[in-house]
Amino acid sequence: MNYRLFILALGTFAIGTEGFMIAGVLPMLAQDLHVSLPAAGQLVTAFSLAYAFGSPLLAMVTGRVERRALFLGALLLFALANVLCGMANHYGLLLSGRVMAAFGAALFVPAASAAAADLVAPEHRGKALAVVIGGQTVALASGVPIGTWVAHAFHWRTTFWMVGILALIAAILVRWRFPVMDAAASARLRDRLAQLRRPVIWTSLLATVCWGTGAFTVYTYIADVFGQLGATPRMISLVLLIWGVSSLIGSTLGGFAVDRFGSARTIPLTLTALFAALTLLSVLTSGPPTHQALAIGIAAMAVWGVSAWAFNPAQQHRLIALSGKAAGLVVSLNPSAIYLGSALGAAVGGLAVSYGHAAGLGYIGGVCELLAIGAFAASRIRERRTAAGD
Repeated sequence: MNYRLFILALGTFAIGTEGFMIAGVLPMLAQDLHVSLPAAGQLVTAFSLAYAFGSPLLAMVTGRVERRALFLGALLLFALANVLCGMANHYGLLLSGRVMAAFGAALFVPAASAAAADLVAPEHRGKALAVVIGGQTVALASGVPIGTWVAHAFHWRTTFWMVGILALIAAILVRWRFPVMDAAASARLRDRLAQLRRPVIWTSLLATVCWGTGAFTVYTYIADVFGQLGATPRMISLVLLIWGVSSLIGSTLGGFAVDRFGSARTIPLTLTALFAALTLLSVLTSGPPTHQALAIGIAAMAVWGVSAWAFNPAQQHRLIALSGKAAGLVVSLNPSAIYLGSALGAAVGGLAVSYGHAAGLGYIGGVCELLAIGAFAASRIRERRTAAGD
């Protein structure tokens, strides 16, 4: 395996840590900046929206930029943004830093995924994508818990400085160890937009949105879900750690499964397993809290982590295969779809909790995964028709 993949993975690790750890420091941050918790939560919304809409636009603007220079610039922007967040003494400055960080992440992650496919032989692309994407899943398993601990042990600002240093190290390694990498052949804007109008592409991306909506409908309020199963705060931290480790395993297994069985078989299998895990959580929370229910819920979280993150490299691999010369733009849209799904999931979950009960979140998430399977099936039908010459 090309060692440069692990440099890219360090960059995605820093980005993943920053993106997920903020949920654990929001109460401290809100208190320190004298804003309400919902206002602090808008920092997450701002990051997600900036990433979702910035990623495809930035991919078009930087389509002809040499890849090493792009990686270096994106990581330096991300590092600077986190240092700015760490120095922020009022809400507006922190919000600006989060938007800047989102732009840096939106530049780096899709380009790193596309470069991963070019750094290895075609038969190893699935594993290469799993390594790069795995940086974010490692962040879930280790970076987020460590960042949260650092915030409690020192200060929430320290977590941003920590992430900024990681991004700076990744930037130095890119400049030191990466060769000059020409940008992929850039299609005209009209051709790129034509690719986006292809049903096989937008239905594939719709599957990603539905996947993200279902997963984050439950994840955003997972403390409430497991609280109803009788879990203590310490146990909930352990549950999230298990989920993070399972996510890392799932990302790796997804890469191997793609290389062995292909993305067309891997994707529906992962979505079906995720549907079962999310639905099971609602079944469990519908009854009285017991030790057995809690144990089964933890097992469901492990299945959720494996299946949800095995989907990601398989979906990236499929989009690259489907999009041809427009791979850079289309791949950049997949993270946008993920962040759009996470925003929708948080909103849907919030409405469900406000007007209903957290016990129903798993059912809602399961319905979203069924919709994702339907969108994937529609994409496969269009793919087969195209291959047949229709």
